[in-house]
Amino acid sequence: MTVTFGELAASRRPRLDDMLLALAGEFGDCDARGARDRLETLGAEIAGAGAGEMNPQAQLDAVVAILGDRHGFSGNRENYDDPANSMLDRVLERRTGLPILLSIVYIETSRRAGIDLAGVGLPGHYVVGHFGGHEPLLIDPFAGGVRLEIPESARVEQWDAHQTVLRVLNNLVGSYRRRNDVVRAIRAAELRMELPLGDRQAAALQLELRSVRSALN
Repeated sequence: MTVTFGELAASRRPRLDDMLLALAGEFGDCDARGARDRLETLGAEIAGAGAGEMNPQAQLDAVVAILGDRHGFSGNRENYDDPANSMLDRVLERRTGLPILLSIVYIETSRRAGIDLAGVGLPGHYVVGHFGGHEPLLIDPFAGGVRLEIPESARVEQWDAHQTVLRVLNNLVGSYRRRNDVVRAIRAAELRMELPLGDRQAAALQLELRSVRSALN
């Protein structure tokens, strides 16, 4: 049985791949089965390299070697604002996308290999973190998996699926509005309201939703 985006948004701990594939299905045809098959295949490659038995830094190195080096997952710099860069099935097919979607590919393929990675939202960027050692280790999938140094003043926290999907939808609202695709911009803004939100955040997003809808009048 297919689970809807709304049902996943209402659940306490949804999986990122489930949420992103349900989200993609809201905006067009989505090959969810093909996407999951690709995630499983890539996860099997990572597991086959023995990454699950390595220390955190070696695990990250192995994941980058397979996803970044062998399969060429990297950021779409030429058409950064393309909404397809936010659709998990398209990103897996094209092996390029936004930082947040590439990070989700890293997280979900590694999870299938028994490696626990997490998304980390930084100001203006989204990266992947390994929190299994004495201190967090960060890599940037958009740049092919390069290691990032953590400034002493930086606040590095794991983001859950709801926080991550909200950021994806924020990107889509902006992308569709810049394309004057009002119908899809409205849908992306509506989907944000199905996520668990604080009162102040919900009020701000509801105000923006009304603004987007006004473009149809």
